[in-house]
Amino acid sequence: MRKKVYEIVMDNSVVDDIINDVIIRLIKNIDTIQKLECHKLTSYIVYTIRSVSFNFINKRNRYNKRIFYGLENDLSETIEDTEASQPDELVIIGEEIDELGKAITRLSAIGQEILFYKYNLEMSTADIASIFNISKDNVRKRLQRARQRALRELKKGDYKVE
Repeated sequence: MRKKVYEIVMDNSVVDDIINDVIIRLIKNIDTIQKLECHKLTSYIVYTIRSVSFNFINKRNRYNKRIFYGLENDLSETIEDTEASQPDELVIIGEEIDELGKAITRLSAIGQEILFYKYNLEMSTADIASIFNISKDNVRKRLQRARQRALRELKKGDYKVE
């Protein structure tokens, strides 16, 4: 098991954790395993090892895409805002952002996360669907509902929405 996991992930520091996950998955399917013949049992275990290892790699890759590297890599300070050059416009935009932020915090946790992935991380619907293990249509519907709820929250707060 150790050799097969290492061949896939090429990282000794996580091999034991992945083997533990494989064993847990095998224990959950013990009824199926007991009915298998010897050669089929070996194949079943190998495919389970591969599946858990690939799931680990995919999860690690998704995590690495979302990681924040710090302010030294933040280029937002160097970008000029050409649309709002007047100080009073900047104040109004700041207030609008604050109100929108407050409205979003009143949404459900999953609604907040989906909006964050879509608009802050600019992830595609397919990527978001793979993170939450839901269909792309479900992601689109949840995005639509989250936007509608945020709009309702803005209107509740007597905020002028155009």
